[in-house]
Amino acid sequence: MADVTPAHVGQLSADGRWRWDGTAWEPVAIGWTVPVWARPSTRFTVTSAAAASALLIGLVVDQWIRTGTFGVAASLAFLIGAVAVVRVGRLERVDSRVLVGGAALFACWFTVRASPWLLWPDLVAALSLLGIAASLAVRGSILDLGAAELAARGIQGLVQLAAGAGFVVRPLLKTRGRIASAVPYLRGVLIAIPIAALVAGLLASADPVFASFFNLNIDVGRLLLDVLFIAFGSLCAAGLLRLAASEPVDRVDGPAWRLGGTEALVVLAILDAVFAAFAIAQVLAATGAAADTLRSAGVTYADYARSGFFQLLWVSGITLAVLFLFSRISRFSNRRNALAFMVLAECAIALTLMVDVVAFRRLSLYEEAYGFTMLRLYSHVFAVWVAVVFLLLAADFLGLWSRRRWFVGATIGSALVVLLGLNFVNPEALVVAFNTNHAQTAHKIDSQYLAELSSDATPALLASRASLEQALRSQVDQAACAGPHTYSAPPAALNWSDAQAAAARRSGC
Repeated sequence: MADVTPAHVGQLSADGRWRWDGTAWEPVAIGWTVPVWARPSTRFTVTSAAAASALLIGLVVDQWIRTGTFGVAASLAFLIGAVAVVRVGRLERVDSRVLVGGAALFACWFTVRASPWLLWPDLVAALSLLGIAASLAVRGSILDLGAAELAARGIQGLVQLAAGAGFVVRPLLKTRGRIASAVPYLRGVLIAIPIAALVAGLLASADPVFASFFNLNIDVGRLLLDVLFIAFGSLCAAGLLRLAASEPVDRVDGPAWRLGGTEALVVLAILDAVFAAFAIAQVLAATGAAADTLRSAGVTYADYARSGFFQLLWVSGITLAVLFLFSRISRFSNRRNALAFMVLAECAIALTLMVDVVAFRRLSLYEEAYGFTMLRLYSHVFAVWVAVVFLLLAADFLGLWSRRRWFVGATIGSALVVLLGLNFVNPEALVVAFNTNHAQTAHKIDSQYLAELSSDATPALLASRASLEQALRSQVDQAACAGPHTYSAPPAALNWSDAQAAAARRSGC
């Protein structure tokens, strides 16, 4: 490159290929470069421990899937994965190791609980925590994780998952010299196979005892499924380990494009107006001023009070998404517009909390009439959780801890705390208790629905008979005692809840 005297930082050279950074000439990047989170690059070369860990996890996953249920094998697969991602993935940050510990904690519930209302959310939580921990191995924090960065890290996880197989087999390629020395032996085996097969066939036709040596009871279909399950588990583990070893991702901001402040203010103003109209409707219904409207619609006040709760919960969720989205994609040209947005957003949050309270109350009235189900219980939980998230969002709009992007991480953390609490309290046992209390005043119980619950509900269902009248007690007996009275699952499928349910039936039925 020709000698160029720099005039200022950022000056380009005459050929446009170099830029002065104040101390040296740096090459100018030409065109768009692929960001780190979209590249399958890694920060270190893996050892054979990665391949061994991936294979071990694949073998355990095979045992898990073959049982067709959650149990010891499911928990063990994640526990081994947690250890592998810390040791093989070389997690350096305390944050990421804490997240791995959280994933292991949720995985333990696979052996304790039997309710699908818990097991599938636990599975999502364990997978998500392992993935976030691997992505934050050396840089980043869940308390400084924006929506754009979370999406970028998600794409990074998919890219590394797709390239995981090549990552763990790399150490095996280093042994190709030893493999090459075995090629003559392999050729000899290939030549010998057809000859040996012909001779063995003739000898088998001449001697039935010799022929019995080849009567192998092999289920080829089952064997192929095992190979498929092992490959699936191993590839998933390899992708996780590669994600932990990937190049660290720096702070990722949202797109440069921003919506105008005027558009955002108009959207929030209209949203607030809709919520204000709904609030007026609630006042009219509560004071009896809307009685004629309800009669003309053919709806009694009792039906009105016990309906619409799911729609109201959907409104809360949609409003949360709209407020969060517009707060991130809007650009305000002056402080007045930013202040107006904050005021309108806080009003929208306050009005949405009112909608959330109305939904919670309507759902409670419905349950007083018809009893509890798992969907209704989880709707209550969602209403409380979304109220907490709205309060977090309100604090974010007010500028709390403005130097960090903590809202996304706090939302994820609050959801995990709720799920962990549900695992501890056993929601199916709560449904049984609530329905038992309801039956004491309503003198009826939905035994058919209670019979559909998992083993988590069985001990509580049998224990509830003492507080029920005789007619209802027989219905509960029929629902609770229909399951197995003995428990002899294979080791990979052992589940504490199923064992407790069988023991409760033996002693109570």
